[in-house]
Amino acid sequence: MVRGTGKFKQKRGGGRSFSKNMTLDENGTAVGERTRTGRRGAQEEEGDSSEESEEGEEESEEESEEEEEEEEEEGNPAQQELSRTERRELKKKQAAEKQKIAEEDPDFINPNHVEKKLNISDLSAPRELSRREREQKEKQDAKDRYWKLHVQGKTDEAKADLSRLAKVRAEREAAQAKRKAETEAKAKEIEAKKQAQLGKRGA
Repeated sequence: MVRGTGKFKQKRGGGRSFSKNMTLDENGTAVGERTRTGRRGAQEEEGDSSEESEEGEEESEEESEEEEEEEEEEGNPAQQELSRTERRELKKKQAAEKQKIAEEDPDFINPNHVEKKLNISDLSAPRELSRREREQKEKQDAKDRYWKLHVQGKTDEAKADLSRLAKVRAEREAAQAKRKAETEAKAKEIEAKKQAQLGKRGA
């Protein structure tokens, strides 16, 4: 930290003189209003409260901005003809162009950028789907198409299922016919035994 020399400490932003506040003295040289007030004015300024010093900082910042503008004017004589509002509009346009370039450049894209929330009016407007939503929609459409073909029996899986079902059905029908034949054979055997017993009793 640099220590201030002497009794009077240098204030931040203080002691600057700008071309708009300068006046000519009796010798014809440009002198600022602050230098004319002398050392006594500086001592009074130093004794001001912190609130006033903050206000002075704000004013000095504004004045420094104006000084930069004036320096730019001196560097570019073509811009001297422009008024203050025109210069501000020009600066705004330049800032907008820089921002546009930054948005277009993929290196400046913020990965944490959150898309703005949809309003009720935006729901009716066609919205571009995100990559995840588009993939999910394609997946669902493919699933629906496959299921439709599966129901019609056109897919390989459906054909395999149908052939297996036919085989199971045939096996069940064969087992049922076999059981029916066995029950009929047992019934005939029982009937034959009854007839044989009745014949013995009649004899």
